[in-house]
This record gives sequence, structure tokens and C-alpha cells, in this order.
Amino acid sequence: MPKPALYVFAISHYCEKARWALDYMDIDYQINYLAPGHHRKIARKLGVKGSSLPILVAGGQVVHGSAEIISWADTAAANEKAHLIPESSAEKCLALEKRIDDILGVHIRRYYYSEALVEHPKSVRPIFTKDLPFLQKLSVGLAWRVICEAMIKGMDLGYEQGQESRRIVEEELDWLDGLLSDGRKFLCGNQFSCADIAAASLLAALATPENHPTYANLQLPPRVAEDMVNWGNRRSVNWVRECYSQYR
Repeated sequence: MPKPALYVFAISHYCEKARWALDYMDIDYQINYLAPGHHRKIARKLGVKGSSLPILVAGGQVVHGSAEIISWADTAAANEKAHLIPESSAEKCLALEKRIDDILGVHIRRYYYSEALVEHPKSVRPIFTKDLPFLQKLSVGLAWRVICEAMIKGMDLGYEQGQESRRIVEEELDWLDGLLSDGRKFLCGNQFSCADIAAASLLAALATPENHPTYANLQLPPRVAEDMVNWGNRRSVNWVRECYSQYR
């Protein structure tokens, strides 16, 4: 039986979340980097509703979305590690993961792209072409302006939108700081879970951990870079670095 195949964007924090879960559960898989635009063809071919990544293909099964891939990995893994969705606290862990996905993940993305993609698109292109096959890399170069325009429209990017998302990110960082203020090691219960992977992977751009597969070389635009300095010593951001150091 062939290895599971994971389709990703190199830059995507949701794709990093799925990769982390598969790696943590010791699942051997093949990673396939896709170019913006080409990913739509793959999604249609696989019969996926929508075109967002990550997508996992395993044993004839197509699993779409980072949360769904974590759930799949939790049941498919053959190792003896503790489950990422612990039975005793599954409802709480999944609720935390959903909040982090739906609020923090969405607004960190819009906050970053509203400056990087709108004002400094050349800084983003190298990450989008990272590890792509030659023809896909060439297609990104030729269509970069169109790709940027489509992403700006699709994600509702702009200065005001970025500032709105920045405020929401700060509110969510305050929330996470509050959760961690009692000295807990994990967000949910007494073990590493889907909630921890969600928060750490989706916040990784703020923490830029050295062992992140992409963000260690991320070029930050000026306003974002200034915020990274100001947020760098937050309890939640330091916790992300610890998660990467110990569990990634």
C-alpha cells in the first residue's frame, strides 16, 4: 500500500498543523507541495468540496482540513503515544482547537498577508515557491500578479482589514496568556493534544521557532516585524517555542 500523501502550501500554518500531527504520531507519509492555482486542480481531481489545503489521501480515503487530518491520525497511528484527542477531555480539546482554528488562525493569516501580500508581495513569493516542482515554480513566477490579486480579493486583505485582524489577534493572545497564567504545560488536561498543536502551529509565525520547516526563514514586513518584537516575550509566544522545542 502506498504511503499517505499530504498536499500542502509550504507557507500555510494550517498545513504545518497537519504535518505536525502526522509527524508526532509517527505516520510515514509523502509530502506534496502545491502552487496556488494548481491546488484547485488537485482538489477537484480528489473530489474535495472547496480547494483549501491541507488534503490527505490515505488508502483510498480523502481527508480534507487540518482538524480532520488530526482526527484521522489519532485513530490511524500504530504507535503507543497518547492520543491527540484524549478520550477523557475530547470535547474540551476539540472546542479549544476549533476556536483557535476559526479565530486565531484566520486573523493571523489576514493580519500578515494584509501587509506582506498587499505592500511587499516579493517577500512572500519565495515561500510560495519553496520545494515546488520546476513547472509549478515557473507558473507561480509567470502568474504572480494574478495570484496576488486573487488572494487579496479572496481573503479580504488591506490596511484596515489588517488592523482589524491585528486587534483580534491581540485579544486571542490575551486569552491564551490567561489560560497559561496558572503555569499549565498544556492547554487541555495533562497531555499534549490537538489544542496544543493548533495553537502552536497557528502562532508559529509570531514565535519563529528554529525548527519550523518554513518560518525560520520568513521575511517579515516592517509593521509585522515590529509587532513580533513587542509580542515576542508574551507568555503564549514563549509557550509556542517550548512546544516546538519539546514536541516538534
